[in-house]
Amino acid sequence: MPADGQETAELLERWLEHGTSLTDTVDALAPLPRRQTHTPACRPRAATRAPGKTNRTPPALTDPHRVGSFRPFPTESPPPISAPRSAEQPAPTPPRGPLRVVLARPHVVRLLAATVVGRLPTVMVPVAVILLITTTSGTLATGGLIGAVYSLTAALSQPAKGRLLDRYGPVRVSGPGAALHAATLLALPYAASTHRTGAAAAAMFAALTAPPLEAGLRALWPRILTDPGERRAAVVLDSTCSGLVFITGPLLTGALAAVHSPDAALTMAAVLGAAGAAGVLTSVPARSWRPASRPVRASGRLLTTWLGGLVAVLTGTGLATGAMNVWAVQLADENNDPALTGLVPAVFSLGALIGSVLLAHRLHPGGARRHLVAGAAGLQAAWFVPLLAAHHQPASSVTVAAMAAPGLFHTVVTTSVVLTVQALAPAGRRAEAYAWLILAGGSGHALGTALAGALSAHPLGGPVLPALGAALTLAAALRTPAHTAPNIRS
Repeated sequence: MPADGQETAELLERWLEHGTSLTDTVDALAPLPRRQTHTPACRPRAATRAPGKTNRTPPALTDPHRVGSFRPFPTESPPPISAPRSAEQPAPTPPRGPLRVVLARPHVVRLLAATVVGRLPTVMVPVAVILLITTTSGTLATGGLIGAVYSLTAALSQPAKGRLLDRYGPVRVSGPGAALHAATLLALPYAASTHRTGAAAAAMFAALTAPPLEAGLRALWPRILTDPGERRAAVVLDSTCSGLVFITGPLLTGALAAVHSPDAALTMAAVLGAAGAAGVLTSVPARSWRPASRPVRASGRLLTTWLGGLVAVLTGTGLATGAMNVWAVQLADENNDPALTGLVPAVFSLGALIGSVLLAHRLHPGGARRHLVAGAAGLQAAWFVPLLAAHHQPASSVTVAAMAAPGLFHTVVTTSVVLTVQALAPAGRRAEAYAWLILAGGSGHALGTALAGALSAHPLGGPVLPALGAALTLAAALRTPAHTAPNIRS
């Protein structure tokens, strides 16, 4: 045996028999020169031994009966012990849905919540005005007319408010408007008790000064969210919050009017409107608003090129919802049940809320026009469900529950329209484009309110007029050019 191999065997035998420490043994082995086991060509060198000589292993390493004898390790190494997952890598988190991702972004929850609260007066005031006029020796037609004045004025003023938003930002536009709007709503019961003309004038001024929170929020999304998928999810969330507005507003108005008076409902609307506007205007995105470069184009061209068809679509949906609110008041009067005034629109909005949740998970990629036409066709068919239920069992639980059917498809229509505007509106005119949509829905709502009040004793009243509004929506959706609707990408 070579000298280095013999010394190594002796050191190992000394360690096994006499208990020499492992550290001393390693220190003794350290100076020994290493033997080259491979040739420079990296090929194993054949073992050479002198003739008549063999490599012998010391007995201490092979005899299993000797105390402290060396037993070779098994050829197969034991499986490695894996480190705990927390030390190796964090546990994989399940993928979150688009709605959760958007809600986790900064400022999103605050803006959505404040906008919902600030938009409640737009739903509460028309219903409260109708109840206020009918309880002060007025007729349902007069109350519907003054409620229509508020809704129509608020709608017609939206494009001008949108242009001011694009140019000056929400703080300088919505701040003074919110204060004037709240003060006018507080004075509206006094004006209604003196003269009907004064009530109409107060309702008109309150509508003119209402802050454009909805258009401002939709114009803020591209400034907060850069990913197109997240912006699409934000639109669905916006539609969901709109459903919450139309659920909470009529229920709160009906409850306050039944427990206290319509004056209390108007006071609550003034407080909620001011609180919601303050929540939006004090947020970082609203305070850091910087106007985008405005293209040199007339406002009429924005409407006539591609926006006109979408305005007609939302006019039909607004007509249906406005007529539905008057029909709810009519059902409450005929059956002496004031709760129906808020229950019928609330069930409709509950269906819209369910539709928003389903739409967030089921909106497949494709053309926005396809979604628009499909939603409008479903809306037309769904309005026949409460129509047939009211014909057989008016003011029954079946009729009220049937109002959820058109609400499901109402969300599909409005979301498809907003997605189209989001993709096609110029950067410097987004708030104005959204304002035209609000004008369409508001003017249709006012028209439906006025027509339903005038036709309350006619066979075309009740649930027939909302079905006619859905037919207008379908006709306008079918006439929308396909090239103006962008593709929806997942």
